[in-house]
Amino acid sequence: MTIGPLDLILVFIPTYNDVELLADLSAELQRLGTRYRTLIVDDGSSASIDVSTLAPGTMYCRLPANFGVGIATHVAFDHALRHGYQAVVRLDADGQHPIEHIPKLLEPIQNKGADLVVGVRLNRHEGSSIRAFAAGLVRRYLSVVSCIMTRARAPKDVNSGFFAVSAYAISRINRVALERYPEPQLYVLAGRQKLSIVEIPMKQQSRRHGSSTITLGRALGMFYRFNIFILGELLQRSKSE
Repeated sequence: MTIGPLDLILVFIPTYNDVELLADLSAELQRLGTRYRTLIVDDGSSASIDVSTLAPGTMYCRLPANFGVGIATHVAFDHALRHGYQAVVRLDADGQHPIEHIPKLLEPIQNKGADLVVGVRLNRHEGSSIRAFAAGLVRRYLSVVSCIMTRARAPKDVNSGFFAVSAYAISRINRVALERYPEPQLYVLAGRQKLSIVEIPMKQQSRRHGSSTITLGRALGMFYRFNIFILGELLQRSKSE
């Protein structure tokens, strides 16, 4: 199903202390064209952001504390629904997501009526350190559980933060509170609601600045919260059957 041209697209960038690239990213996004609007959601950074260096028209929202990417995502989704955006794209602040792939992410939404398009990282398994090995185990676990919960509708890369989502899908997903690391939860919700999910292969770039904020402690916290979320979904399913 074709839904016609997407005239208004919100690209939101959640950031927590990754501030050095924001001016460059906002300028690169501006070059995509006038239908793209940029929203930076500052999740309580201690590092200061010079708003005057951002590209003209860039919107900036600062949260009073570090609530996590889930709350930042709800801020962007609420803004998109309130102001009539037809699609939302998520872009990381560290430069790993290729901006030139954004139009490609949006094509299935515009031309085929897809609800959610996920940039599946071809190089997500790279790395030979102990930390990379542990992260790979966690990713595999999340992927297997997500596949089972959605009857194989979830994308292969459930940790990818590079995605595009339609306004219709946002209205469905936004009803559930997203956690600090919301990507697996978001994809499970979309799959369980039988939304149309399309995968686009991409190669994630090296970080242009900063390092991963996911420490061992935070990874265990994400693992715990994901399992609590899955338990809640299973209980809800048993009540409805």
